[in-house]
Amino acid sequence: MSTVDLIDGVESLEYWRDRSKRLSWYRFGARREAKVMTRRWEARVRDAVLWQRGIPFGSRVAAGLVLARIRLQRVPFRRMALLATGVAVAVMSIPVILTVLVLTQIF
Repeated sequence: MSTVDLIDGVESLEYWRDRSKRLSWYRFGARREAKVMTRRWEARVRDAVLWQRGIPFGSRVAAGLVLARIRLQRVPFRRMALLATGVAVAVMSIPVILTVLVLTQIF
């Protein structure tokens, strides 16, 4: 990929990501195609950013930011936050439960 190809690659990557989000839930084949194409373009752009020579620094940074944004959006923050909240509540409730058990044994 050259510099122009890197810019086109980033645009293609964003197109396939947006297409995947816009498709209706019942368009299984089209959504699967969009996900596959997103992965392929992501790999192409990542390889170009890391290994291609002659690419200006600004283009590398822009492509790197797009790739970082994609990675961050894939992490299921809601699930992790829910899990962390559940663990915190469970850990914090242990002293309360033990106190109640001790008090019921005393009285």
